[in-house]
Amino acid sequence: MKDLLIQGVRMVDADQELVGDILIRGGIIRAVGERIPAPRGVPVLPGKGKTALPAFLDLHAHFRDPGFPEKEDLLTGARAAVHGGFTVVSLMPNTEPVCDSPEIARYISAKAREIGLVEVYPVGAITVGLQGKELSPLEDLAPFVWAFSDDGKGVEDHELMWQACRKAATLGRVLFPHCQFSGMSDQALAQELMVARDLWLARRAGCRLHLAHLSTPGAVKLVTLAKAERVPVTCEVTPHHLCLEGDYPVNPPLVARETRVALLEALKVGVIDAIATDHAPHTPEDKAAGAPGISGIELCFPVLYTELVRPGALSLAELSRYLSLAPAQILGLRKGRLRAGYDGDLVVFCEEEFTVSEDFFCSKSRNTPLLGKRLWGEVWATIHRGEVAYLAGAIKGRDFHDHRQVIPSG
Repeated sequence: MKDLLIQGVRMVDADQELVGDILIRGGIIRAVGERIPAPRGVPVLPGKGKTALPAFLDLHAHFRDPGFPEKEDLLTGARAAVHGGFTVVSLMPNTEPVCDSPEIARYISAKAREIGLVEVYPVGAITVGLQGKELSPLEDLAPFVWAFSDDGKGVEDHELMWQACRKAATLGRVLFPHCQFSGMSDQALAQELMVARDLWLARRAGCRLHLAHLSTPGAVKLVTLAKAERVPVTCEVTPHHLCLEGDYPVNPPLVARETRVALLEALKVGVIDAIATDHAPHTPEDKAAGAPGISGIELCFPVLYTELVRPGALSLAELSRYLSLAPAQILGLRKGRLRAGYDGDLVVFCEEEFTVSEDFFCSKSRNTPLLGKRLWGEVWATIHRGEVAYLAGAIKGRDFHDHRQVIPSG
């Protein structure tokens, strides 16, 4: 079923706020307004007292499949995504084997379609095996990926990165670098030097650039200057770099309060385009050994809602822009707005407080500093192209087979 009527719900997206109904037919939003009649046979989801947003799109996540099923796989990653309100996920290439061949990209896409919970857009590796020595067969990869990245490390060879920029421009694909030179004691400078280099190369080559997890004011300033000169660049920031502090190991490291304030301001003025989770699940053993990363896709919205929206630092409409509309525009998808003609992808949440426990997670991983923390804004339902993928603790395919079992028909 790809038809659904959501009734009496508060609706917020990047451009509007109202209370009413949303009719989805054939996976597409067909009408938004007050008192939409329920077509015969269309299931009805009562939304009174809840808020609907366009579903979220994650430009940067790791589902560890193939190669690391003990950390995550495409099924558990997809379940975690819909639990967090996401219906689109871009997956990074640091799997085993690395996503540096059409075969691996096709495997990821085909398995995600078979699971059927979220849309998955693979990212191909810039270099063979992420080794930074030889370009991957980018021409062969291009039909199956939307971008190229060696996420987890930067491409340090200048000539190799120049070749990658030129190839990406020719192929019409985005270059998605992890900007950080290795071997430097000053992590901020390591990021800023590579951001500057990659912006310059992209400008010369004419390729689109999307910068991963910016975390320094210097990098923000460089992007500001590049955008002023119309370099085709977008960039992202993570929830943990906006909201968390301390020494919990992530890459790049967590930042001080004044840097978080600067990152938030860059987001609000449009220098930083989107928020992406960098969902990085690990086993307890790997985390204890110092593996960097946060299992963040399920807590992305609640932590941002709690730390930024409720205190008034960010409006809910602004948050919808950064989690939904801007990522959809970067990917070239007709998602991210609650209006007729857009895909019927929605997330519905409750204005209620909850405590983060180990039982909360659908991911295999619970590596987060937020265990035991009280947050607001728990996702109640996630709808992908008119189909209920998650509802009140139940996940399609695991806890129910068809949303008609849990939603009264109109």
